[in-house]
Amino acid sequence: MTKLDDSSKTTAKPAAKLIGQQNNKLNPMLQHSKVNQQANPTLDPESYSIDDPATSGYSRPKPRGADFTHGVALYLENVSVWFDAFRALNDLSLYIETGELRCIIGPNGAGKTTLMDVITGKTRPTEGSVFFGQSHNLANMSTEEIAEAGIGRKFQKPTVFENFTVMDNLLLAAPSNKRVSNSLFSRLSADAKNTLESTIEQIRLRDMVNKPAGLLSHGQKQWLEIGMLLMQQPKLILLDEPVAGMTDAETEHTAELCLELKKNHTLVVVEHDMTFIDAISEKVTVLANGAILAEGTLAEVQANEDVIETYLGR
Repeated sequence: MTKLDDSSKTTAKPAAKLIGQQNNKLNPMLQHSKVNQQANPTLDPESYSIDDPATSGYSRPKPRGADFTHGVALYLENVSVWFDAFRALNDLSLYIETGELRCIIGPNGAGKTTLMDVITGKTRPTEGSVFFGQSHNLANMSTEEIAEAGIGRKFQKPTVFENFTVMDNLLLAAPSNKRVSNSLFSRLSADAKNTLESTIEQIRLRDMVNKPAGLLSHGQKQWLEIGMLLMQQPKLILLDEPVAGMTDAETEHTAELCLELKKNHTLVVVEHDMTFIDAISEKVTVLANGAILAEGTLAEVQANEDVIETYLGR
């Protein structure tokens, strides 16, 4: 969503220094939100705009909306990814229905991260096809184009601007022309205000909205990054180990958040925490050696002998 431009210069040295430090860590799925170094972390939110028609020409054309008429959000068919002689994915076929919350589990090295990388364009499939709805061939799209088409990814480690407020982080992630002068200095559109309000409520950070993100707990930073994805209004959200390192209370809230997000989004969640998976799962896919080992409810896959032998243990 947010790609930072290190080439511009500004007199706002603290903000410029911060952005330079954050540039190499920023979530790649936030990179198409282009922000220069004129950011002011103390701006009044009422003066912001993320929808200025007069400046919309600076933004690249967005892809047409994904076609979900067949009820499937994501198609992966016979996908293989080779790294020299190693097959990270091995003839994998996976279909995610619109509005589904699919959980992906499996041992380390099973191919879970590579699967996410293929969906988001970070890794190209060696063989097979990957489609978002009927209309978007993800294998032919850049990471930026895939994000603009409606796919958002949250990595395991949260990547937020810690010296900026929670509000600033959310607004910097919002779509539209990403020059700071346009995304932060004019008024928010009604639609953007509604998205902002609903996002703040969902991630439960209203009391922290004017606090620097660096003051948030690990779990709160995870929620903030999810909120940054929500500001883009994605159709498909990919969450990579969202509860790793969280307290029990934070894990419980994250489960509630995922179930709430399912009302308006399709979700794919990669996680090892079985208690969390049990709280949110409908259908679970188990990966091993780059292929699907089993699918079904959590109870069904936990009773599967191959899954017990390969992943869960006895």
